[in-house]
Amino acid sequence: MADRVGRFEIRGELGRGAQSVVYRAFDPQLEREVAVKTLHFTEHKPGQNETLLAEARIVSPLRHPGIVPIFEAGEADGDVYLVFEYVRGESLAAHMQREGALPPVRAGEILVQILAAVGQAHAEGIIHRDLKPTNVLMDESGAVRVMDFGIACRTAGKGGQAGFAGTPSYMAPEYITTREVSERIDVFAAGVIFIELLTGRRLFAGDDVDQVMQRIVARQVVLPTDLSLDERVAGIALRAVARDPAERFESAAAFRQALEAWLQPDEAVQSAEARQSTVDFLLRRMRHKSDFPALSESVSAINRIASSESESVSKLSVSILRDFSLTNKILRLVNSVAYRQAGGGSISTVSRAVIVLGFDTVRNIAITVLLFEHLQNKANASQLKEDFLRANLAGILARDIASKARTRDLEQSFICAIFHNLGRLLTQFYFPEESEEIRRMMAQKSCTEEVAALRVLGLSFEDLGIGIARSWGFPTLIVDSMHKLPAGKVRKPATQEDRLRVVSALSNEISTAIATLSPEERAKEMQRIAARFAEAQPLDDTELKDAIKHAIEEITEFARIIRINLGQTHFGQQLRRYSGGETGGEGGGSDGSMGSAVLEQNRSPALETGNFGEEGRKAADAQAVLTAGIQDISNTLVEEFKLNDILRIILETMYRAMGFRRVLLCIRDARSNTMQGRFGFGPEVTELAKQFRFTLSFTPDIFHAATSKGVDILISDVDDAKIAERIPAWFRKGVTAKTFVLFPLTIKNAPVALIYADKEHAGEIEITEKELSLLRTLRNQAVLAIKQST
Repeated sequence: MADRVGRFEIRGELGRGAQSVVYRAFDPQLEREVAVKTLHFTEHKPGQNETLLAEARIVSPLRHPGIVPIFEAGEADGDVYLVFEYVRGESLAAHMQREGALPPVRAGEILVQILAAVGQAHAEGIIHRDLKPTNVLMDESGAVRVMDFGIACRTAGKGGQAGFAGTPSYMAPEYITTREVSERIDVFAAGVIFIELLTGRRLFAGDDVDQVMQRIVARQVVLPTDLSLDERVAGIALRAVARDPAERFESAAAFRQALEAWLQPDEAVQSAEARQSTVDFLLRRMRHKSDFPALSESVSAINRIASSESESVSKLSVSILRDFSLTNKILRLVNSVAYRQAGGGSISTVSRAVIVLGFDTVRNIAITVLLFEHLQNKANASQLKEDFLRANLAGILARDIASKARTRDLEQSFICAIFHNLGRLLTQFYFPEESEEIRRMMAQKSCTEEVAALRVLGLSFEDLGIGIARSWGFPTLIVDSMHKLPAGKVRKPATQEDRLRVVSALSNEISTAIATLSPEERAKEMQRIAARFAEAQPLDDTELKDAIKHAIEEITEFARIIRINLGQTHFGQQLRRYSGGETGGEGGGSDGSMGSAVLEQNRSPALETGNFGEEGRKAADAQAVLTAGIQDISNTLVEEFKLNDILRIILETMYRAMGFRRVLLCIRDARSNTMQGRFGFGPEVTELAKQFRFTLSFTPDIFHAATSKGVDILISDVDDAKIAERIPAWFRKGVTAKTFVLFPLTIKNAPVALIYADKEHAGEIEITEKELSLLRTLRNQAVLAIKQST
């Protein structure tokens, strides 16, 4: 060990890494102890030292109690050194090794301090890029200090590209794959540290750097099964380390605020924590039901997509397509009369539905159908249908009322109203005995529903619904709308949050009156509701009746599509009484429909029940599905369109019609003259896309034959002796499929893209001449879209 670095006298070693050593040193000029970090690289690159010194100068002005400041930087013996304040204490890594797993509150307190320091750096446009326990110090008083901003970089707008730097186990996925730098890479690293504090062990452990980085990129973080955490802190931790940066906290400040809200010790928060404890207890009971984890994951996944800033259409389509029953019901709904005018004709793909109807509309339909699909129980089917239909009527009413008020919150109004009484709905399904006890108590003791729920469950339906909505990742706007309004006249809303809360409450009160009261009682209740909301949401009598009439028509169509016989429900009978009371007759069809309110479904052959195959199975009428998809694309091509939207519709049509396991689009990279996988449908298609990167220069394989000659090729068995040697090594190494088909896209005899589709077992792909013709038409539409877009 040298006895001096520059003018600094070495007094001892504090720690070392692969490319650095930290010394305790003495500055004879200022007569103080300092920490000196020397950086030694096995391979020097031109300008490397100058770059590091420039970055040190950028971060040296940082001043914050939680940041260890840089005093000086220089060069000695060809290596860069940085001089920091000497902090007496230990690194967080040493503290974790000694203490093991920390209580959640203590771990949160440490993270809040780290995030305060990092947040200050972010506010000054500086990103740490190497946040890890060894770069966090704990002084003798227990205060946390973050050091080593020496490889940080200044932000450029929302993000930027930078050279490879940092510690693999704490690198964010997007930094590993594309070197993208933003505040969210520090959020990810802080999230990893938080989980390590909670578990007492490394999150991404391993000596093989490549394997560690592959795990980070390929897998969503899952908390250990032996870790007992309440839902709220677990949700905070998992959001911080979300694989998609758009799903993470947007900044260190946002991460810190979430933790501080959880840690606040005042009485109000203690009361909230008591409620949350009860919610957590009930959630644990729900998880013992076989379907609740699947429901939670499905709804949470859609909510994560809804908050994503990029590729949300693709992600929503992929998420829905995983569930074939859900897909069929959604496509039938978007082709019903309620949406047909907006759709301008038959819609045969989820991708097209999102384009035509909007992301929020399709998301709301998906969540509504998901809820119904999961909430079915023979013992309580009748009451569950009543509550579910009542909630849906409220949602449709809210959307119509918002429309008449000329606000832009139509779809938000719908979903807020649907979930306004989520607690009651879930209690009815998951706690039927308690639900029955609540109804019995209300009848026997003449108490309100809220009082009865508090006595039986330990909290109100409102608090239960809000707690579960939060655990499912619903945005604050929706969660806040679930709070009940106080009694008495409702004031005019001043904010969007207030407006959604008012329309949710109004629509649910109307829905309850229609669904539960006799005509005489209903008339009085409707007058009371109108007076209560007169200032907040003024609607004249005609407007209100029109909104209710339309809502009844739409809920009737909805019930028919999801196979509920309204005539066999008390709710349906109440709707018939309401319609009869307004029109002068009871009416009603023999199947339980609402008489004149019966709406005829758009009977496109591709949308009939059972015509879409399950995963890996061809549709019952593949030609009809392909033809419908071609029409979808034709309708889109005459509008303003995004190229990726057209290509997604094409891929989804092929995927659904032919029952391929996966369909993938590859695009030519002109700079490298390679074909590269981009996006598609099917299990693990993102990982598959990474395997597809092959040269367009001559190679004696089947992919070059297809792209160079522009010919479609079906390989029935990759191991067939006649073709085996033409299957390239990169394909055999990364792809398990034994049969596949290639559709090259060429412009002026030059390949611009390639559609690849496969199945797992040899001989499974069968394509008739008519189907092949239609598939080629889809391919030609893709070529046309590319030409038009360029």
